Amino acid sequence: MIEWDVCRPPDADEELARWSLHEAPELSALRTGLRAAVMAGAGFGPDPEDLAERLVMVGTELAGNALRHAGSPALVVLQRSAGTLVIVISDSDAATGPAVDRKRPAGQGGLGLVLAQRLATSVGWHPTSGGKLVWAAFAPPP
Repeated sequence: MIEWDVCRPPDADEELARWSLHEAPELSALRTGLRAAVMAGAGFGPDPEDLAERLVMVGTELAGNALRHAGSPALVVLQRSAGTLVIVISDSDAATGPAVDRKRPAGQGGLGLVLAQRLATSVGWHPTSGGKLVWAAFAPPP
């Protein structure tokens, strides 16, 4: 099992959007909202469509993990930090951090964290007094 680094997300310069999710069907609205937020944003590089696709895939995976594993509502915040976009997902499960199970048989899930590591510029998680934050940062291409 490979664990993600424990580190705080980058400090936010600006909050762009937030969603409170209680069940899996709400992930569809999250996808739509994330895409709209990126496409409406100024200064997200020459290819905001690529940035939106990567952020939507990772954000949906991380929020789905929070709903599935924490068994509680998940708060998703999209923020801008020093020219990057950061998606931060908080849940109430402080006991476990994200970990990639390399021994899991193919076809049995578990690829969301690997996908996040490959598509984001940086990833991490941080325990909080009420649970944890899992985050991924995306730098637009120059």
